[in-house]
Amino acid sequence: MTTVGDTLWAGDAAALERDHIIDARYPLSGASAWLPHGYALCSAVLDRFRDTFAAAGYEELGLPSAVPLAAMERQAGSLKDFLDRIYLLCPTPSGPRHALASTMEAQISGVMARWLEYGRRPPFRVTTVRTVGRHERNGMRPLWKERFVWPFFEAQAATEGPAHEDIELMTTGPMLACDSMALPTIAVERMRDPDTPAAYADRRLELVTLLPDGSTTVLTSVYALGTRFSEMFGVEIGGRPLDMVNFAFSARLVLALLVHAHDGPHPVYHPSVAPVQVALVPERRESAAAALALAAGLRGSGVRARVFDNPKGMAVRTEEAGTHGAPLVCTVGGTALLNGRPLPGDGVRALVDALSVTGTRMAEDRRRRHDAGVTEAGSLGDALAAGAAGGIVRMPLCDAAPCSRQVLGTSLDVIGRPWRDTGTPAPCGCCGAPARVPVLLGTKFRGDK
Repeated sequence: MTTVGDTLWAGDAAALERDHIIDARYPLSGASAWLPHGYALCSAVLDRFRDTFAAAGYEELGLPSAVPLAAMERQAGSLKDFLDRIYLLCPTPSGPRHALASTMEAQISGVMARWLEYGRRPPFRVTTVRTVGRHERNGMRPLWKERFVWPFFEAQAATEGPAHEDIELMTTGPMLACDSMALPTIAVERMRDPDTPAAYADRRLELVTLLPDGSTTVLTSVYALGTRFSEMFGVEIGGRPLDMVNFAFSARLVLALLVHAHDGPHPVYHPSVAPVQVALVPERRESAAAALALAAGLRGSGVRARVFDNPKGMAVRTEEAGTHGAPLVCTVGGTALLNGRPLPGDGVRALVDALSVTGTRMAEDRRRRHDAGVTEAGSLGDALAAGAAGGIVRMPLCDAAPCSRQVLGTSLDVIGRPWRDTGTPAPCGCCGAPARVPVLLGTKFRGDK
């Protein structure tokens, strides 16, 4: 649970249901039902990412949730307890066994292998959205750790040479998409423990966000897969395996957006994704007709407007409007009022202009508050002291394995190294040797996978 001002923003069921996002109790724990308002919000977020990848030439495909178990087993070698977290689908003694997909790299690689059989030439670039299932055995929290996760958005590219351009797109494109909906992010590369065996991917890049309580959570992941999946599934040309890169995000990104949207007792969404951009609240029942007329004019201008005219009274109408997260709430009476001030001239035009100003200001304010949570430290001792107060601490760190081990063994979580860093070299916070790329330390939201 995250404290935001005097409110408790919650991955708890009551708060999510109050804000019309999900019903965390139905159909079962760990498999929530998205309510219409939450579904609209989530769909708007998905559309931002669909547009980002479609503009870069990615095609969308639909995949079933049933996957041959043999395909999942082929990719399990480098993932700890991977097969223990898979749901089997009614296995029969004689037929092939299937599983509920817990990830998509293997399935998409299989599609690409078939394309090569048909004579289609790379590069291959696809996106897909569906439900995945993972048996989470500890720390269950609604939507932060779901057993059955929707949405799970994935993009995958396969190229004949190194996929540098796709890695760039999968990092910068989602960062810009998040910024456009007032969800501030930091791009990092995950540090690898020098004592661990080969990882699932050659590199893992992530977008993380600093939550208002000072903890961080991962929003997106980019896996530089190299050729391991091409070799597993025969995605080859002339005997040479293609280079693959994979991007994914889940419902956790939408929940992080909700956390940042809770500046007060109710959420306030950015206009780009708000299911209700302008909430119209009649002062009296007889003002409802004027509110409906204003709503019709707004919809004609492409604005998502809704009238809240509950007969139980003005207080109830205002409360309902608040829980729906509209960035603009307009009171309609003898004169239409926005934040207590009369709308000038054409009310529709004034509200359209106000939406644009509100969106820009909201994104800037949230980015400013977010960036203020990153502090500098010159030594590991200073970093530990600063990190205990919350937020992200940035400290110079060299590439020496002993220094990496020392940082990985602290009480703080290693958030990662900045994906791009424009800072000048500085003494390593552990050994004092020149360090070109710093490390970011902090506390991860418990329940984060």
